[in-house]
Amino acid sequence: MSVEQATKKKEGEGNAPVEDLLLNKDILIVDDDPIFRSMIRAVLEAYSCNVKEANNGLEGLQMLKHSLPDVLLCDLAMPILNGIEFVEEAVLEYPMLPIIVISGSGDMQDVAKVLRLGAKDFLVKPISDVSILIKSLSSALKLSEESSLRMQDFSSQWFRTSELDKSCNDELHWHLEYLQEEPNVGRELLFELLPESEAQHANWKLSYRLLQSTDGMPLIFDYEWLLDGRLFFYLVDSHSGGENGVISCLLIRAFFNDFIREQQMSTNTISAMVASIEKGMGTMENSQAMSGVFGYVDLSEQAVFILSAGLDAIWESNNQRNVLRANNQLTTHASTNQVHRFSVKEGMNSLSLNNVGCSSFKLELTSF
Repeated sequence: MSVEQATKKKEGEGNAPVEDLLLNKDILIVDDDPIFRSMIRAVLEAYSCNVKEANNGLEGLQMLKHSLPDVLLCDLAMPILNGIEFVEEAVLEYPMLPIIVISGSGDMQDVAKVLRLGAKDFLVKPISDVSILIKSLSSALKLSEESSLRMQDFSSQWFRTSELDKSCNDELHWHLEYLQEEPNVGRELLFELLPESEAQHANWKLSYRLLQSTDGMPLIFDYEWLLDGRLFFYLVDSHSGGENGVISCLLIRAFFNDFIREQQMSTNTISAMVASIEKGMGTMENSQAMSGVFGYVDLSEQAVFILSAGLDAIWESNNQRNVLRANNQLTTHASTNQVHRFSVKEGMNSLSLNNVGCSSFKLELTSF
């Protein structure tokens, strides 16, 4: 849908649900391109939005101090205060504000940074089909109206995990189609979404080493360390997912973050989380079995709980070595695999995987 089509209203046309959702909503556009701002303003005003504009990130922050919009649209490449710096400040000050970023270059490194910071969506210039913009705004507004969903990861929004009773292929989010059509972009996004290689909690330190080629589909690792000391993690071989490897990895990310956000993780629910992931993957066309490892560490119990889903792994604690065999892969009833419990001892603890294609991985958990 072009800008002209979006701004033309049919006489006597009733309000569609999306129009009701956008009606009288306050939208702030932060972009240094006046032509682009004017184009977006025209589209949004056709949907009866109240639009304000800022020429750069600093001006945008000043406007946020006076009044908060319902949704914030911002460019990544701006003078004075660039998009990444602006989003970082905005998320820190206004964590519940839905932010949609716009990339003129399609650089996944910058896009991944703002998605990790908490942005809910990204668009790529030029926006030739403004219906994508409208859908993105509508989705962000729906999330903001449901307090339980406001802190969802961007991946949960893309897959609409809160309503996964229907197929993931129904109204597949445009980003997922885009990443399937552009596998190099998808691979780059997965690389850039990898978390920081070190983290600390109390007197414990986490570090990981992931050695792999940037030419192939990567191993994907992610973790979350909660304030109560529980550490959650997973590792997935995206190559094992074939043409759906990128999409499947993002789906796994969505469910992982949802479980943590809803504080459902415990000894008995690693299997439940894997079952939910398998259910979601089962709704995708041409889904393939994938290999991964899921687990969490409870420092209060000095224990780690690990479920292997198609990858051989080794847990070592002060020279005590425990081998986990691959078992069923994801989509082949991996949730029925055994959840292993091992000790976490003072000193050095590690989880390692070798011979995963041309890649190797080692997670270390050390007390100091």
